[in-house]
Amino acid sequence: MRFQSNFQLLAVALNTASLAAAYELIFYRGEGCRSENLGHWVGGPNQGCRNDNMGVAQSVIVKSTGAVDDPHMITFFSSDDCDPRTEIQHGDEDSGCFTVNYGSYVIWDVYS
Repeated sequence: MRFQSNFQLLAVALNTASLAAAYELIFYRGEGCRSENLGHWVGGPNQGCRNDNMGVAQSVIVKSTGAVDDPHMITFFSSDDCDPRTEIQHGDEDSGCFTVNYGSYVIWDVYS
């Protein structure tokens, strides 16, 4: 009985870890991440291709949510469907402010 409950806890913990957020993105209307804050998004590779604030935000700050982001990279595309042929910029939380006119973005697990 105790083994089963410990196994269930481990399964829940592993499932939660796979859903963990890698980055927080903070969107800004103008260049240089100094203008009007348009809001934020927190997520990771499990959210797929996104186009939040497309056509409105001109810059984005990428922040780490902890060690869970180590194997991840954000990639911006000119297309609205994350077509790899339209990649325009990529990086991580160490990249600072991205000034980019993007159509979509995705967080990739680079270890997969």
